[in-house]
Amino acid sequence: MWLLVLGFIFGVGLAYALSQIKRKPKFLSINEFWVYLPSDTMPAQDAVMDRLLQQNPYRAISPREGLLMSDIRLHIALMLRSKNPHIFRPDLFAGHVQPTAEVLTALSGSQSAVKVRYISEQPLKDRANIQLLPHLAEAYAELAGGTVIYDRTKEELLTLRELKEALKSHRDITTLEDQVRVIWQIDGQGGRAETRGLRKVGLPELSTQIMEADEEVLVMEVLCEAAKKLWEVGSPSDVVEVVVFGDIFRIEIELPKEQVSKVKILRLQTV
Repeated sequence: MWLLVLGFIFGVGLAYALSQIKRKPKFLSINEFWVYLPSDTMPAQDAVMDRLLQQNPYRAISPREGLLMSDIRLHIALMLRSKNPHIFRPDLFAGHVQPTAEVLTALSGSQSAVKVRYISEQPLKDRANIQLLPHLAEAYAELAGGTVIYDRTKEELLTLRELKEALKSHRDITTLEDQVRVIWQIDGQGGRAETRGLRKVGLPELSTQIMEADEEVLVMEVLCEAAKKLWEVGSPSDVVEVVVFGDIFRIEIELPKEQVSKVKILRLQTV
């Protein structure tokens, strides 16, 4: 009898331990850029390395970032239009990705895209890859005559001119303002605020509940401030408090599902 009781207790404890292991999200950071090119060939690696380390006009790449060029987590590949026609059609991208006429013209004339991707299943020791990849994308575009870059993790289309301006004005390109954005997804009569880019440092993206349409500006600002706190710390949290427009807000963050965490926003008090 006692053996049965002990067996039952052990079984319950084991089941609970296993459930906790399953509930703990695995670390996964994803940082990816597509560089659209007018030809079906990409620059030689030696030329890219020279552009990054010796001829870099922004003086923002150190040996720390350069070492990542031999990191197995860095993947660089050429995607041909003939085999991947869907990546040249922005109408198949997410609805909030709005290409300009200039971008559409460039995409229509592109024959390939260089995929530059850094994926890590281990916590990042630093943010060297966050600094490196925009410069690497710029190097491929500059050397091969490309004019459009797609930040796939941030879900943002950029012209080479816009990327150059960002690199020129921000020697440190690892800030949330440069790497993450908050979008508004229309849903019925209201909408949801969502982040794009937190996965670059292994954090789940954030998505609010459906909110009223007239709350868009406030909700997006609150979510941006919450994302900023998480980005600075670099680790997940189940609660974040921020001050926006003179009010204190509490953001309750659920465990992520498919790299997205649902959040609830509560107004606590006025400062």
